[in-house]
Amino acid sequence: MRYNNFTFTTASDLASDACFVNKSDRISHALDLMEKNKVSQLLVMNDGEVVGILTKQGIARTLGAIDDIAKPASSLHVTKAMNDTFTVISGALPVGEVSRLLESSGVIVVANGQPVRWITYKEIVKVSRPEGVAGDIMEPPLTCSPVDRVSHTRRRMIDENVWWMAVVEDEKLVGIITENDIAKAMSQFRDVVRSQYQDSRVRKLLVGDIMVADVVFARTNTPCAEVVDLMLKHDVEGVPILDLTDTMVGVITQSTVLRKLE
Repeated sequence: MRYNNFTFTTASDLASDACFVNKSDRISHALDLMEKNKVSQLLVMNDGEVVGILTKQGIARTLGAIDDIAKPASSLHVTKAMNDTFTVISGALPVGEVSRLLESSGVIVVANGQPVRWITYKEIVKVSRPEGVAGDIMEPPLTCSPVDRVSHTRRRMIDENVWWMAVVEDEKLVGIITENDIAKAMSQFRDVVRSQYQDSRVRKLLVGDIMVADVVFARTNTPCAEVVDLMLKHDVEGVPILDLTDTMVGVITQSTVLRKLE
């Protein structure tokens, strides 16, 4: 893999210093760290050892769970949402093997002493500039409608193991909805809705009520390198792809880029 005249051959070439949180910390503190460092995941540490991975997806699913509506992030510990399945590799592992492992694990810990280093999708995307245009590598989009129930859309995200969905109306992109948006909306019910009414009110919430309408997108004729730059510039994990008639036709995510690398 080459970028800017530098050849990336091993895991050590790609790895960067990891961001981490302590096992005993609160989820609210972890969210602050993610925002500060512009990352979607943190390594969870205990007595200097990596014991798990905490992702925005995991936090969103914890906060968005019906049983946890009444529990704000400030009351939950990192252990509530962390995943204790992670991959540790040697820094000498070839880049090709790293790419294959990353596709299945999402975060790789590079065991080359201190400080702890890692490889995430973002490290790969930073040095990747696929050839061709967006229409060549885009994947079929998972979409929902503004009038879909949020509870149903959240279940689809969990079943499909996705972090976000494009919101489409009459084949036109009108917004996106993320698990983070859903978690925030559900947790806000604690402050404005009495507990005995929360469940019924949550089930009536529609995607259009909480979706983000200001969406970064690309077109089928946008060079792939520019799509990657968009993801990095706007710190997003995926970009909807529109054709020249503004019809939503595909999506390119960080994992799309990873799968297209040779």
